[in-house]
Amino acid sequence: MAFLGRPSPPPSRGAAATLSGHGRAVNAVAFSPDGRLLASGSSDRTVVLWDVTDVSHPIRAAALTSHRRAVNAVAFSPDGRLLASGSTDWSVLLWDVTDRANPTRPVPLVHERPGWLSRDGWRQGGVHAVGFSPDGRFIACASDRRVVVWDITDPARPSPGTTVTHHRHAWRSGPVRTVMFSPDGRLLATGSDGDKDTAVLWDVGDPTHPVRTAVVRPQARDWFKSLTAGGAPGVHSVGFSPDGRLLATASGDLGVVSGTYGSWRHGAVMVWDVTDPAHPVRTDTGTLPLAGLGGTMPGDTGQMYAVAFSPDGRLLASGCENAIVTLWDVTDPTHLTATVHLTGHRKAVQGLAFSPDGRLLAGCGADTTVRLWETR
Repeated sequence: MAFLGRPSPPPSRGAAATLSGHGRAVNAVAFSPDGRLLASGSSDRTVVLWDVTDVSHPIRAAALTSHRRAVNAVAFSPDGRLLASGSTDWSVLLWDVTDRANPTRPVPLVHERPGWLSRDGWRQGGVHAVGFSPDGRFIACASDRRVVVWDITDPARPSPGTTVTHHRHAWRSGPVRTVMFSPDGRLLATGSDGDKDTAVLWDVGDPTHPVRTAVVRPQARDWFKSLTAGGAPGVHSVGFSPDGRLLATASGDLGVVSGTYGSWRHGAVMVWDVTDPAHPVRTDTGTLPLAGLGGTMPGDTGQMYAVAFSPDGRLLASGCENAIVTLWDVTDPTHLTATVHLTGHRKAVQGLAFSPDGRLLAGCGADTTVRLWETR
């Protein structure tokens, strides 16, 4: 059942705090495992560490400035000692944040640049997403068409374990936008723009030899028209529930205005039951209401760019191109219910992250800010 045209939309709630300090769009946020530190990565080439122990008085703790181009991704290691940042400069930097006031940087993980004939390689290149394995021994890094899994057992001497191509036909694929390990470390989910294979599940029981197990695809009203009007609806973000049974994907349902050359995108969050990784089952789809959320045309709410499950698995947060963050009740995965809209951002929401205790939700966006909402 889709959340579409509800007669009584859920209430709205403003942010508890706004973190300003970046000069350009903020593309990613991540909490440290103890919940005291928040990292934000921006197109201004910096990573900022925020002390959020007191949410009413967040403190800018440090700024990391070694990247040469936009920072697209940030993630903490499970033990909280490392912070990974991925950039359009084709590198991933592993920062030692044991001393949070003076982070240090070991050897960078440098990714191979694609040839000039690669689709969008010259325009959309770089590392778009990073994700640590639950045991902290591996890190998956997503870039154009491929995902590289590095062995970082010794962070000072990382080694590329394996490279997997997201699509079977590399020349047809777009950039891989998102990557995440399942809580038990046995699966890796990836999402991309491009062909119909827009989200892929990999068996990484042996991280050095990932095996493709299944493909999940976002909805489209008409695949042929969607492809000719602007491309298949891509998967911009993936998220596993804490128990690993569910996978959420953030995408956009691309439709075509009848009798015209125009098109519209309707943000969608989908939930899949991946208990059997070889046969994922879509349990429900949640879409934003058509009225009152600032769409550029009737039915146009833009792409869904971010998803994140709460630590207790009862809530799913989604962030959309129209600047709205929505909390969905996923207690019953077959009936997604929008419980509240979180407001404050003025432009597209690029990333979301729950604090480890689930009390806070952080969102970042194209408006150059990071916003914190209380979820309890």
